[in-house]
Amino acid sequence: MAEFYLDETLVFLQMTGTREEMLREMAENLVKENLVEASFVSGIIEREKEYPTGLPTASSISVAIPHTDIEHVKKNAISIALLQEPAAFQVMGEASMVTPVSIIFMLAMQQSHAQLRLLRDLMNFFQDETTLQVLYESNTKEDVVKLIDRKLSLSASKGGDR
Repeated sequence: MAEFYLDETLVFLQMTGTREEMLREMAENLVKENLVEASFVSGIIEREKEYPTGLPTASSISVAIPHTDIEHVKKNAISIALLQEPAAFQVMGEASMVTPVSIIFMLAMQQSHAQLRLLRDLMNFFQDETTLQVLYESNTKEDVVKLIDRKLSLSASKGGDR
């Protein structure tokens, strides 16, 4: 599996705002961390409008997995936001439906084949109601990173050994 960078600088706890404000804040943080190009910010917001990423799950916790085209990405990374209040996201593949999203997984990916593998692993993760609940109830950024790394085996450092 391709490596994905995730550390505490990419985790947001008790995030608030409109859907677009939260996506912008997460994307701008990825720019600040030098993981994506500045164009990633508008890319993620525009793509979410055209191709919604809200995913209802078996539990009461819906997720969203916003991402955009590979040319905006410098390094594979995942940013995670635990929302203070659920935000309405249109459902992936069902834009007429809305789901109350509590966790956003913003994906920055350099290769499309890496996207497919990560999305498959994320789908398995999202089907585990207990893990989703534990993630949503995490009180520290460190707990979020440890749980995601344990469940998804991301194992990449910002330094970027390949």
